[in-house]
Amino acid sequence: MDCNIIKDLIPLYIDGCCSEESGEAVKNHIENCPDCRNTYDLMLGEIQPEKVAAPLPSPVKIRERTASVLQSVLMFILFGLITFGVAKEAAVPLGWGNGFWAFSLVVPSTGFMLSLANWYFVRQYKSRRIFSDFSSMITFLLCATTFVWTLYHYEIGFTGLFNLIRNAANTGFINSLRATGGLFGIAPCAALTVLFSVLSKTLSDIFAKMLGKD
Repeated sequence: MDCNIIKDLIPLYIDGCCSEESGEAVKNHIENCPDCRNTYDLMLGEIQPEKVAAPLPSPVKIRERTASVLQSVLMFILFGLITFGVAKEAAVPLGWGNGFWAFSLVVPSTGFMLSLANWYFVRQYKSRRIFSDFSSMITFLLCATTFVWTLYHYEIGFTGLFNLIRNAANTGFINSLRATGGLFGIAPCAALTVLFSVLSKTLSDIFAKMLGKD
């Protein structure tokens, strides 16, 4: 078949609009004719649909993902601190040092980690400022609650705290702490509680901002 006729049939052949006989003739011809084969390749390249680029993630989705990562990283770090504190506490023999790691590290870390549950309700707050203030307050209250529970767990109670203060004047503060056991961890516990409360306020504000909270 003449090359000019084949070239006229190639567009129909590509679109599948020609008859079986014509299609077979075009196929056989372009397999043996380099010039018509080149024409076929060029037309095929022009007719093929353009690849549609995948849509980019929306800024809102990116911010939500980043906020989720922030919350997950915080929980992972706090869980690691709790695990480390529990392991260290378990390795301390009975004596004056028993309870130090529980008070100084496990208590504030547990309080902060529990307060992160409040972050799931960020959209329920009227403003970002209210959310960050409540997050800080919840962190502080949970740390304090965990501290009280730990006092009774180590059978110290508020009487032990009272005796600590009363005896401090006679035996010295450090010796009084040692005599009372794990209360030697009160100072770092208080420091971490304050630090975590401040961090909770700052990071929760960043978290809410990522989610578009005003």
